[in-house]
Amino acid sequence: MSLANNDGNHDPIASVYNAIGVASEAETIALILEQLMLRHLSKGTHILDIGCANGQLVQQFHIRGYQTTGLDCSEKLLHHAQINAPESKFILSDIRNFESRPTYDAVFSRNTLGFILNLEELTTVFRNVYAAMHNNGFFVFAIVTGESVLRESFLQDYNICDVNDEYVYLEEGKYNPEERIRKLKSTTFELINGIWKRSDSTLLEKNYFSSEIESALENVGFIEINQYNSKDFGDPTPTGEDCFVCRKPSLMG
Repeated sequence: MSLANNDGNHDPIASVYNAIGVASEAETIALILEQLMLRHLSKGTHILDIGCANGQLVQQFHIRGYQTTGLDCSEKLLHHAQINAPESKFILSDIRNFESRPTYDAVFSRNTLGFILNLEELTTVFRNVYAAMHNNGFFVFAIVTGESVLRESFLQDYNICDVNDEYVYLEEGKYNPEERIRKLKSTTFELINGIWKRSDSTLLEKNYFSSEIESALENVGFIEINQYNSKDFGDPTPTGEDCFVCRKPSLMG
């Protein structure tokens, strides 16, 4: 997901991002969520995917029998999402400004909330999510925490290169440990009508400590806050992702 007031967005690299993203990865995430969230939900309940990108996870939710809405503020990524998940609904919005009556039985977000660069705005996001959820609904999100960066040095500075006949994708991550902010610079070269076209994007990512995240969730009203590592649920990546699972209370608390 790309955010206004962050340095850039995913629009310039949306088509390459869509090509890089594979359905098998979304299926792996859905299998992890079967254990963390989906087993608590009845078929047909409504899930909101914040930062849905190209919609492949939204499609996985649909395949499993859930009503799903995807939200992202990259218009070009949502164009791909509507193709990849044609029977689902999509909303073009910045989650910091998103307003909804209680509509969703569960909300999920993966690697999006780190693009919120200060704790006050992150709390606003949690408040918007809380307002959009039915009572007793689940909120699950994956995020790179400050602890995981301290634990795994390769999460700090890195370079990625992906090359094939249709595109070249380059990404550089530079980490500022004092501010706990990573600058992500990406450059793509995409072959369009026989001509290579270059696009550039820059994003900043904040790595909050777990205690900061938990405190913000509690301040909004979420309860039963638990933290897991997705590796413990079958994530094949070396470190897994930090997953937070919490719930909006029922009317009876």
